[in-house]
Amino acid sequence: MRRKIIVGILGLVALVSCSVKEDRSDCPCWLTVEAPKAISLNAWFGNYQIIDNHRGGFVDHTVPRGIVEIVASYGKFAAEEGHQMDSLFAQRALVNTDGETTGHTVMLNKNFTTVELDFKEEDDGRTGYDLLAIGTVSGVDERTLEPVDGIFRYVPDPVENGRGYAFRVPRQKDNSLALTLSYHGNVVETIDLGYLIARSGFDWKSENLGDVSIICDLPAHTFTITVKEWEGPVIFDITI
Repeated sequence: MRRKIIVGILGLVALVSCSVKEDRSDCPCWLTVEAPKAISLNAWFGNYQIIDNHRGGFVDHTVPRGIVEIVASYGKFAAEEGHQMDSLFAQRALVNTDGETTGHTVMLNKNFTTVELDFKEEDDGRTGYDLLAIGTVSGVDERTLEPVDGIFRYVPDPVENGRGYAFRVPRQKDNSLALTLSYHGNVVETIDLGYLIARSGFDWKSENLGDVSIICDLPAHTFTITVKEWEGPVIFDITI
């Protein structure tokens, strides 16, 4: 069952009371954010961070009038070398706080893609070559959610109770993602995954990223790509 909480966001300025008889345009704005308890909330007003990794509760505060930038997330923003991308769900929102009250309901978006590989010539979809997925994007920025340059290297996992392999990658900014096939330490082939995914019409700028399935016919050197759109919803298990 989903659980939701209301989170107030702390203002940056000393607040004064405003009576109903005076000009209220300089009064602060009351902002509430509705979000799943399991997520992390961060918020900025200009260059000032006013919420840092807040994870729930009720904070009774107000914010200056203007624009408050909110980033809500569940999962890690980056993959360390040798690891795949975390299952990151996140949202960045610019909230107009020019009024006396306003609110925002967090709707997390899928910020990772699972790439599935099935080698056609093998009964279990797996090959005798050693596989290594490589790329030049290691995650996304914690504030903008834009792709961040970095080393991505990961050995794809065999699919449990299924065919082939699978691994997660962060949102990409180009077609640099690739898969090397090696035998006794020597690279025998490189599959240009970024190019194949781009040819399928996959959009790395989509609000919610889908997943990609690639059937590899190595002897014929042909590839069949299937894009699986994300359908949601996002459900979190919360341990109390």
